[in-house]
Amino acid sequence: MDPQPNELGRSLGPVAIGAQAVGTVGLTLTAVINIPAAAAVAGRATWIAYAIALVAIALVSETLVLFRHQPAGAAGIAGYVEHGLGPRIGQLACWALLLGYGATLLACLAFLGFYIEALLRTLGLPLLPELSFLVGAVACWGMARRDVHVSTNTMLITETISALIVLGLCALVLRHGGTAADLTAINPLGDTATQVRSGLMIAVLSFIGFESAANLGGEALDPERAVPRALRTAVLVAGGLFLVWAMVLTEGLSWLPPAARLGLDPISTLADQLGRPGAGAWIRIGAFLCLFGSGLGCLTALTRVTYHLAEARVLPAALQVLHPRWRTPAAALNASLWPLVALGVALLHQRFSASRIYDLLGGFGVLAFLLVYGLVALAALGHPLPGVGTERRRGVAGAALAAVVAVGAGYISSLWSGQAALLLSFTALLGLGGVLVLRRRP
Repeated sequence: MDPQPNELGRSLGPVAIGAQAVGTVGLTLTAVINIPAAAAVAGRATWIAYAIALVAIALVSETLVLFRHQPAGAAGIAGYVEHGLGPRIGQLACWALLLGYGATLLACLAFLGFYIEALLRTLGLPLLPELSFLVGAVACWGMARRDVHVSTNTMLITETISALIVLGLCALVLRHGGTAADLTAINPLGDTATQVRSGLMIAVLSFIGFESAANLGGEALDPERAVPRALRTAVLVAGGLFLVWAMVLTEGLSWLPPAARLGLDPISTLADQLGRPGAGAWIRIGAFLCLFGSGLGCLTALTRVTYHLAEARVLPAALQVLHPRWRTPAAALNASLWPLVALGVALLHQRFSASRIYDLLGGFGVLAFLLVYGLVALAALGHPLPGVGTERRRGVAGAALAAVVAVGAGYISSLWSGQAALLLSFTALLGLGGVLVLRRRP
């Protein structure tokens, strides 16, 4: 049966769905950006923060798997919220996903521009930060508007190459340390709860994007199998690598001088010191590839939730228009990407560094996703699900809700103490979504 004029094509297999989940997480992104940031505030407790985050996100993942017989479609996991808590709350959750994917995309593009600028500088082709940012955004746009097979395969390739590069650096760290390495970075003695809490927020940010597999449920050939498998695989693969990297790379970072350790690109500096000349350039290439794949994954998910909100008449119906050849949400892509690009250019013009943009918008994204994760857990608690026993449903969803509330409460408390403006801006934008949902046309 041919798809309707505004209906997304259904053609994706399990590999493509898995690539969306793993690519959006951005494995190398965590190694190059998040782990150094976590180590700066959590020190030796970095791996403990990642272990706790893995347990919390694994519980969330298993809660999402409970909805395997309720394919979410373009709404992503907000579709699960709608199934359990009704259309209004589901659409508000979809709006929160729009905020989360938009903030995460902009954060990735900021660092993608930074690495494009760094790579061009090594070739003697310096470029202004704003232009480097635009180059990255246009590249993601060009790929996202094409056949979704192209974008998901690109994410799989770039993520595999970049992860192998970082694993090579880990081997260098272990080889350099040898039997003399005391591995103080993984010694939990002396760690404090404050250290763990500080690193936990960054650790949770590292996992964001795994749930984006559900956004392609409406385009999957077998969503009831492909989506749950992708959700589990992304969390387990990412969590395993993150734990290894948190232990090994934190040890390696401890060998750097404080100034280098707290710089914008400490992992490349570490590679230069431990490897052959030019090893840092390989790390930059890996970071570039990963950021491109992660940005592409966020943009793919963002356009789907925008498309769904247009279907629900929360946003203008014109945003449902698909590309005539590739049947991707072309109108939603343009409407969601270019305002973010304009905001990114404005921030860079005001001399916001890539690190500062990433910190602000990454925190914004964490708020959005924690909210939706909590709503999914509530939906599972309050509504029977086909093929799922009551005890299992309540046990998994209850544990996930408790984990999300604990992490979220700690994060909100820390924001209120130092970044209240970020918390208030998120509340205001969420309130705008609530108004749009309540005023939508039937």
